[in-house]
Amino acid sequence: MNDFKNILLAWASASSSVFAAVEAQTVITIMSAIVLPVIFFAVGKTVDVLLQIHFRKRDGRGREKEKTL
Repeated sequence: MNDFKNILLAWASASSSVFAAVEAQTVITIMSAIVLPVIFFAVGKTVDVLLQIHFRKRDGRGREKEKTL
């Protein structure tokens, strides 16, 4: 649900540039208003998920070491 809220907030804040891109109908405005934010969101979510996996693995290793001591 948090991801959906984030997407909705990001789209709402960028809606004016999306409308301008649709009205202008040039490639550069469409790229900057629609395509780039989607790419940045996807890259950001990928980094977020990878960091969560990394931290969970690291926490799991630390707990295993505590059990053996």
